[in-house]
Order: sequence, then C-alpha cells, then structure tokens
Amino acid sequence: MDALEALTTRHGVLRFKPKPVEPDKIKAMLEAAIAAPSPANLQPWAFVVVTEPSLTRHIAHYLIHVQKHQVFRALLDMPDDFTVKLMRLYESFDQTPCFVLVCLDPKVDFAQPQHQAALHDWYLVCRGAAMENLMTAATALGLGTRWFGGLALDGGGQPLKDLLGIPPEVEIVSITPVGYHDEPPKERPAQELLDVAGFKRGDSLALTRLLRGKLPLEQVLHRNRW
Repeated sequence: MDALEALTTRHGVLRFKPKPVEPDKIKAMLEAAIAAPSPANLQPWAFVVVTEPSLTRHIAHYLIHVQKHQVFRALLDMPDDFTVKLMRLYESFDQTPCFVLVCLDPKVDFAQPQHQAALHDWYLVCRGAAMENLMTAATALGLGTRWFGGLALDGGGQPLKDLLGIPPEVEIVSITPVGYHDEPPKERPAQELLDVAGFKRGDSLALTRLLRGKLPLEQVLHRNRW
C-alpha cells in the first residue's frame, strides 16, 4: 500500500482481534512517527507502547470511561439513551492488544517565558504530525488505529500517568489502540457543509451525520485567495 492510499483509507477502529501486533510492525510505526517535523528539530515527543494484557485492559476501560462521561455526556451533551447506543461500539474494546500513548516531552527549556505558550502550541502541532505518521504507517501495515484525544477533559489522564509511571512534567496528548481489525472497512461518503457547520451539542442525529463522512475538497479549498 502506498502512502496516498494509506492516508485516504485510514479510519477509526474500535474492534480488534486479540492477535498480538508483531514487534517489527510496532517499531516501523514508531520510526514513521519520529520522522515527523518539529520546531528547531527539538523532537518534543515520547511514546509509551503498552502490550501487557492487564495494562491494555486498564487503558481500554479508562478510555471507555472518558468517552462516555467526558466526551459524549459532558462535551457533546448527548442524551443518555444515545450515549448507551454509542457505548455498544466499545463492547469488545478491552481485547485491544496494543496501545500507543503519544506524549509531549519538551526535553529542553527552549523559549523565553513570553513565548512558552506559543511554543507549546507548536509542540502540539508537531506531535499531531507524529501521530498522523504513526497511524498512516499502521494502515500501510494492515493495522487499525483510532485517535483518542479527550484526556484533557479528564485532568490530562492522570490515572494512566500513575499506572504507567509517566513523570509529572510529561503530558499525555493522545492515545491510539493498535491491532488487526475485527470489523469491516468504513465507507467515507461526501458530507454537506451543514453537517459540520450546523452541528449543535445534544443533537444525536447531527452527530451521526457528522461522524459518517468527509467534506469534499471543494468545500475546504481556496485558490490564491480566500
């Protein structure tokens, strides 16, 4: 699979076969991740790969809790009955054989105090590039992933930091499960702009439309001028 196909066919996966992910594939994903650009090549990332079953189950249950209580209920204000329906998608999530935690580890006190906030934003952008590289590589290797980024809604994932011994100064920014799909590929129909721009908290039908496709290129492309 070439890079363009991997980029355009990647989709979020929640159901995985319990088959372990081969160490060489995990290494290849991480090599792709650290090839991402970063400001002044400071490489402000660190990765925690978790494959021990007792720990992967703990991470899965924690992410389920965050999705249910912090994302679906608190952030999106979804009705309880719809939240219950959404959570059925996570019924076998604790079988996920591997998780990768993508962390922000600045490593050096690089900026003046007045520039720290801007540099932190820049760090998050390049960490996002690392995450995208990792997920694209996983797709090319026949693996499934899914971007979880709601930890900021739950105190930055402190329970996971305690569980895995992550230092206080290191920030967990996102997590992805990694494994072999146990679900069919998802289609990506074209969306209407109103599906995105018209979304309102608490609207379960609007959320269903929002999650099912992508805006066509013409809706987000401006040539030469806006």
